[in-house]
Amino acid sequence: VALNGEIFNHSELRRELAALGIQFRTESDTEVLANALQVWGQDALKRFDGMYAFVAVDTATGEFLAARDPFGVKPLYLIQNEAGLCFCSEIRPLLQAVETGDVLLLPPGYALSSTSCAPFSSSIRPTTATRTRGCVKTLDHLLAEAVRVRLPPGLPVATMFSGGIDSTLVAHYMRQFRPDAPGYFIGSVDGPDYRFAEEYADKTGFDLRRIAFDPEGEEVFSVLDQVVAATESFEPNLIRGAVCSFAVSERMHRDGFRVALCGEGADELFCGYPPLELAFHDADADGQVIRGECLDLMHRVSLQRVDRCSMRFQLETREPFLDPAVANYALSLDSSALVREVNGLPRGKAALRDVFDLYPDELPAAIRDRSKVPFGTGAGLASQDSAWRSRFDEAISDIDYLDGQDEFEDFSIRSKEELIYLRKLADTPARGAATEWLD
Repeated sequence: VALNGEIFNHSELRRELAALGIQFRTESDTEVLANALQVWGQDALKRFDGMYAFVAVDTATGEFLAARDPFGVKPLYLIQNEAGLCFCSEIRPLLQAVETGDVLLLPPGYALSSTSCAPFSSSIRPTTATRTRGCVKTLDHLLAEAVRVRLPPGLPVATMFSGGIDSTLVAHYMRQFRPDAPGYFIGSVDGPDYRFAEEYADKTGFDLRRIAFDPEGEEVFSVLDQVVAATESFEPNLIRGAVCSFAVSERMHRDGFRVALCGEGADELFCGYPPLELAFHDADADGQVIRGECLDLMHRVSLQRVDRCSMRFQLETREPFLDPAVANYALSLDSSALVREVNGLPRGKAALRDVFDLYPDELPAAIRDRSKVPFGTGAGLASQDSAWRSRFDEAISDIDYLDGQDEFEDFSIRSKEELIYLRKLADTPARGAATEWLD
């Protein structure tokens, strides 16, 4: 087995397999994965709680199984040609290793074998027609456990902290088990987020570490080549956020951390985005459809951004909100437990806001009552959009932009910023012409 990621419930699976007579030689979750597949076959996939991409090969028969976790935290690419299949978590090494063939992406929650490629039955259960109003104490327990199992035994851990509802809850539960674990805030002290982050730190003694970030500074643009190469993307929404993730990950690595927690997934599951708030406020069925679309998109943007940037610095970032028990709880809630009307407007994350009331001495009400603020705005990067647009407008003439659209006509380039990212991506070393592998 070649595994990228972590099986968080490997200790429980180890005990279950040991009871069946399996003998283990290491404490590795990879060994648990290998034995689980040997004992239960593909049915083992429904037992895993983790973020993973793996390829397992039966050395006796040559049969193989490749799979990717249900949310797609970890990427998995492959090339097929006359010689067989080659797998990797990045595109570039595949192109350097294989002379011919198209790069394919295994979708989240899919398993590939020599005979099939299809979604597998996972621990993330499909939603049912029966919805519940939930129980705040149940959610409190589930979140605490989701954080606990993602804490690395014997290793220091930190969290990416913005002072929002999601990251505050992650920090709160993390500190129940690791009181000295710090949080990293990136942005300006003048940004809307910082006063909330500071209030939590003042209230609890939280070790808050700020990383200064100037969206107009030269250091931001100087790392764009590295960010594009690390993410293997030219999508502006991903690259802009990735510049911040890149800086946070680099600082965490420099401070000696190899594992971090973050709040990714909470907005999608508990309705933190305005389109979800409006949809669930209008009709539960509409909300379910749009939430499904949001969850399906995570592996393309937010999860790729976090995983690619952190792994660039040997930092493994884990997402407690994507724990199967937490996700299934969120997917079972009815619209009234997700969205409530406040001052005539729908406001999401009702279930998460209720958790704050269980800890009034630790979780500030001001954070509980916050409205959703886009990351850039909250971190004091509101000028980023105009600053970056003017920077790219100055870098490329209108004629060059039109030439670039013709050069990459298959990609429907919509801005000079996107064209610059695409050219940087095309210039990264790989076999053949740039357009060959981008296609």
